[in-house]
Amino acid sequence: MKRASYLYLNHGILCVRDGIASDRRTRMTTQTINIDLPEDIYQRFAGMAAVTQRPLQDVIYQSIRGNLPPSQDDIPPEQRGLVADLQLLDDEALWVVVREPLPVRQWRRHQHLLHKAETTALTGAEQTELRELREAADRFVTRRSYALALLKWRGYAVPTLP
Repeated sequence: MKRASYLYLNHGILCVRDGIASDRRTRMTTQTINIDLPEDIYQRFAGMAAVTQRPLQDVIYQSIRGNLPPSQDDIPPEQRGLVADLQLLDDEALWVVVREPLPVRQWRRHQHLLHKAETTALTGAEQTELRELREAADRFVTRRSYALALLKWRGYAVPTLP
C-alpha cells in the first residue's frame, strides 16, 4: 500500500484528499478538507499555474507540501532526540538556539585536526578526538538547522548561507 495525497478544486473551494492507495489505485481511503481561499491567494496560485504550465492542483499541493513544518521523521533516528524539544519552544527560545555559537575552542581544535590530517597521520587518540568533534559539530548543526526551519515555518525571515 502506498500513501497518496492530492488536491482538487470544488466550486472554488480547495479540497485535500489524503489516504492510503493500493498500487492499482483502485481503493482509496480519503480525508477531505475544504478551505475557503481569499481571492488574492487563489489568483496567485492560478497565476503560478499558468506561468509554469502546471495544473492548479499541483501548484497548490507543492505550496502546501513545501511549507509544512519540519518533521522529526526527516531526521535520522539517532538524531531525533536532539530536536525533540524544539517544537515546544516559543519563538524567542528558538532564536536563542539559532544564535548560540559553536564553542570557539572546540571549532579551532576541530579545524586544527582536519588540517593536520591532510599532511600527516593522526594518532589513534587524535582520530578519536576528531570523530567526537565532528559528531559534536553535526549535532550542533542539526539542532540549529531544525530551529531555523521551525522559525521559517512560523513566518520569520531566516538567514541564508552566502
